[in-house]
Amino acid sequence: MGAGKMAKSGVNNTLLKQRNRGLILKLIATGQCSSRIELSQKTGLAKMTVTYIVNEFLERGIFEERQKVQVEGKGRNPVQLCISDKAPKLIGVHLYREICSVILCDIQLKLLKKICFPVTEETAPQLMEHIFHALDQIMETLGDEKIYGIGIGAIGPVDKNRGKILAPPNFYGLHDLEIAREIEEHCHMPVFFDGESNCAAIMEKYYGAGTDCEDFIYVDLANGVGSGLVVNGELYANTSGMICELGHTSIDWQGEPCSCGNRGCLERYISRNVLESQLQKVTGDMKDFRGFCQEMDEAIKEGEGNTFTKRQQDMDRVFTEMTEKLSCALVGFVNSLNPQKIIIGHEGYWIPDPYLCKIEKLVNERHIERKYRQIQVVKSGFKDEATVYGCTGALLTAVFEGSFFD
Repeated sequence: MGAGKMAKSGVNNTLLKQRNRGLILKLIATGQCSSRIELSQKTGLAKMTVTYIVNEFLERGIFEERQKVQVEGKGRNPVQLCISDKAPKLIGVHLYREICSVILCDIQLKLLKKICFPVTEETAPQLMEHIFHALDQIMETLGDEKIYGIGIGAIGPVDKNRGKILAPPNFYGLHDLEIAREIEEHCHMPVFFDGESNCAAIMEKYYGAGTDCEDFIYVDLANGVGSGLVVNGELYANTSGMICELGHTSIDWQGEPCSCGNRGCLERYISRNVLESQLQKVTGDMKDFRGFCQEMDEAIKEGEGNTFTKRQQDMDRVFTEMTEKLSCALVGFVNSLNPQKIIIGHEGYWIPDPYLCKIEKLVNERHIERKYRQIQVVKSGFKDEATVYGCTGALLTAVFEGSFFD
């Protein structure tokens, strides 16, 4: 089963070679470099070392060379390094409360196949059989394709080190599910596992809204409120593999009891289901959360916030209260973690922009270093699918760390 971060110990020659190969692959895959010269400048590696690794990747079918568009009068065409269509692919499993998605994609997240099925009240063996069936369907389509392994992004809380889903609230009583071990035994492939919000966060760093910063919080607004934290360009987790839990940050010590054992947890007030229920109550309409967000977005654009109907005023109050409560929890995180940016994803992607601006304004009025720096609040680079694409995040991190290179 895939491990987490590398141990803090001396680096032998083999490990150094692996890291260098992983780094060069990452820089080409994420578009940070496109030539040998750029790779040498970015990594600080000798040109000869870069050329050796690039040639190795060309021979293995991981890289290919393409000529850029000819610029008249500028000499010969420059050669661009790209990820080859023959490069090994990734399989991902995203397991959430309501749905499970199994995907096949390349290392630049081009989606090649996706299978989804609803998660209902069933036993752990039944659930695993559904996952195995979807994985088998993906495997049947591979042909001669090479695969790095399987990544899993799962509903939390999780024990990352043991590849186990612990005891998620409202998850049909399922608990202590050793999903990583079972998939590894079924598929006979390397398996890398993490919580879904962590996976989404690292994918935002590689390909999404976090590519331009080293420190950010990813907020996953869905049937709960998840979070992932990137620090110094890397995913944060402690030695036990536990992650930060924004949704179980209390904003009211006398508040509603939470299934986690605390009171006043954020997700008791602003999860998608809670907001959806409040919006249905004030409107008498049975739309889903995304539908209400789109309606409010259109109302804001048409009336510029000055000509709201009674229905729209009631909806505005729900959204405004959400901004206050989420900001309250985020300020505590900002004061503790000092991020450059907050990324809102999953169902939170659909929140109308003016309310995200309110969250940004409130956070920047209240955090302890407000006089010296401002925090950006932005939407996910993957719309509402960061957790789906992110399920390969733990696997892709291992690839970019060089774990698959001798």
